[in-house]
Amino acid sequence: MKEIIAVLTQKGALSKGIQENTTVNLFELENEKVKGVESISLENTETLYVSLFMALKKVSRIYAETINQELTHLLSVIGITIKCKEDLEDDSFIKQFVFE
Repeated sequence: MKEIIAVLTQKGALSKGIQENTTVNLFELENEKVKGVESISLENTETLYVSLFMALKKVSRIYAETINQELTHLLSVIGITIKCKEDLEDDSFIKQFVFE
């Protein structure tokens, strides 16, 4: 199965919300193996822009330390799963990374 996963970071750590210094790290996975990586600095941090960006990139799952409720709701409406800090303990994908 092919999917796109976004890991939101700021200065080498999981992102605390969406801010000007947030980097979107996109991982293209196929059968649970990374086939491609792309890092993008967001041009705009507004909720509608971020949700449209994620939809256009065909992201299925997002990892961040925190994301505001409005963005979380909008992303879930369009079918994107959000995993925040409290959801990561047993997550096999995110365990592959070392964050500060």
